[in-house]
Amino acid sequence: MSQRIVNEVTKVTDEEVIVVNDDGIIIAGSDQNRIGTFHEGALRVFRSKQKMKITEADVDTLQGVKVGLNLPIFFQHDVIGVIGITGDPQSVSPFGELIRRMTELIIQEAHSAEKLNSEIRGVETFVYEWLHLREYTIDFHERGELLGLTMDLSRMCVMIELKADNETDLHLIEKDIYEWLRLKFPDGATDTMVRVGQGRVLLLKGLKNQKEEAAFLPQVQSLRTRLSKRSPVPVLFGVGTRQPAHLVSQSYSEAKRALQIASSTAPVVFYDDLTLLEGFLAEISLEMKQQVAEKVLGNMTEDPELMETLEVYFQYHMSLKETAEHLHIHINTLHYRLKRIHEKIGCHLKDPKCLATTYIAYRIWKEIR
Repeated sequence: MSQRIVNEVTKVTDEEVIVVNDDGIIIAGSDQNRIGTFHEGALRVFRSKQKMKITEADVDTLQGVKVGLNLPIFFQHDVIGVIGITGDPQSVSPFGELIRRMTELIIQEAHSAEKLNSEIRGVETFVYEWLHLREYTIDFHERGELLGLTMDLSRMCVMIELKADNETDLHLIEKDIYEWLRLKFPDGATDTMVRVGQGRVLLLKGLKNQKEEAAFLPQVQSLRTRLSKRSPVPVLFGVGTRQPAHLVSQSYSEAKRALQIASSTAPVVFYDDLTLLEGFLAEISLEMKQQVAEKVLGNMTEDPELMETLEVYFQYHMSLKETAEHLHIHINTLHYRLKRIHEKIGCHLKDPKCLATTYIAYRIWKEIR
């Protein structure tokens, strides 16, 4: 912080600038060689709380000083340091107060930012515990209230994920999106925003009743559209159901499951809209999904023509006529491709067991590829 002060002040003056602590030690300066040395004049300023002009005569009698001006730095009515500016005291005095005020504003800004970050970290720690809570107690409820959260309110979890390959870019994008969302939902007491992993931000949207919920759901699509315009990488949403405070962990789990289904073609997924099969697939681990896709489909996934045929075949409910028309191929060509598919998977799609297994494997492959 002291070096930042030096850097900022030297933008408005060509003179040498130093910052001195309460022991009279120079802790930052435009002349690096003076850092760590004793400055007797600054120590006197610290004790007297008054500015001091350093003259040629003072240079001969005071240790470590140069001709110039020393000013006390105040924070919350206390002197916390001294800023020194070299040069003719008469010349630098006119803008001395300006420099001191500039210094104090920099410190106040840093203090406010640190206080805000501390509050955010406190809320994030509490929310993380909330999302994984096994028992909702009165003490926990009161802790939330002390942090400024309105605990007597239902919440809907909205999980937002940024898809980026470069981790550095992702960090910068995530920071921008997080700050934008905080401005969009400024009432942290009801709409709590936390980061829940790399590239992921969670909004705990406070909703009093079903009417407010119905009004918010269409806003989610609008919110995603605005974020996608702001973000250079794809933005996906998973939305849980509205739950009372003691069941927020359930809404969080639902949001995560919905996010697993989200894709570039369906970037916003509401848990309530998931089919039984989609909900079931969301519960399966990624490792298991990879094993299922590999075991059932094998190397057929490397054949774009067969995979497209399978996709369209399922899309048109196994209608040979509609599948062939959509693929713009002759019906005999479709029969040939289906025969190759049957050979690849080792069973016939007319067999219900084979059909169900292949369809599930295909859905998994579409999700994880």
